[in-house]
Amino acid sequence: MTRPSPYVRRQWLGREIRRLREEHDITSESVARALGFPRQQISALENGHLGPDIDLVSGICDYLTVGVNRRAAIMDAAADGWARGWWIADAKRMGSRQAVYADLESGTKTITEFAISLIPGLLQTPAYAAARLRSEPARHGDGFDPAAAVAARARRQSLVLAAGGPRYEAVIDESAIRRRAADPAAVAEQLRHVIAVCTNHPSSVVVQVLPSDTSITGHSAPRSAYSIYRYRDPQGSRAVAVDTLTRDMIHTDPDELDPYVGLHSRLKAAALPPDSSIRLLRAVAESLAPTEGASI
Repeated sequence: MTRPSPYVRRQWLGREIRRLREEHDITSESVARALGFPRQQISALENGHLGPDIDLVSGICDYLTVGVNRRAAIMDAAADGWARGWWIADAKRMGSRQAVYADLESGTKTITEFAISLIPGLLQTPAYAAARLRSEPARHGDGFDPAAAVAARARRQSLVLAAGGPRYEAVIDESAIRRRAADPAAVAEQLRHVIAVCTNHPSSVVVQVLPSDTSITGHSAPRSAYSIYRYRDPQGSRAVAVDTLTRDMIHTDPDELDPYVGLHSRLKAAALPPDSSIRLLRAVAESLAPTEGASI
């Protein structure tokens, strides 16, 4: 979890290279001709595509006479962009969408999520995760292996909860904890797992439930689940991933990030406090699968 997200680092690098060109009022065609690289390669670099060419990045820094500190930051980002995390080798089996999330979670300082209809993947039990994966076969491509996907979710969770991992905060809509997204016993086990994670990691994991009848400042109405990531890199990079049915939208531009940060502050303020949220989770779990001798 300590290495910065390669995807996010490539996005920062691309914006920085584009910013350099604009500062010098130089076109990508001019840079390509001067350095002897195809223009399409400059475009790929600025768009954050996989594997930034280190020689190209270094050549751009030389051509534009970039200062020592700025050059070091750019070259560090280029090196990080080449990194191949644990999720790369098994991306097809675990699912390409989950591999993207594993990438985004790498090197985070904080992870902040809003779950609108399901328990977040980073909190899911194997039984709950397996039920969800079976229910949505159209989301998975060739080579997908449900068992590998469940194991990958467990690995992602263990990395987040490990010593030195990020602070994790989630606001979960009440419909997500009441919805029968799996067998009732599996959902009850899932809710008890969330309680256990919060209890065992009180300084790093905070879960709040957003009641269905609560009033949100400005009458905000969240349209989808999302995850906000803040990183440990020197630039303090951020990203947001928005969950959709067919593909996930990932934003790293501040203008696209800020509305989600503002929305989340309103949702967090409207949600139940952590202790009240735990009591509600426990009550719903008991209603689904009572524990002998348990008291709510």
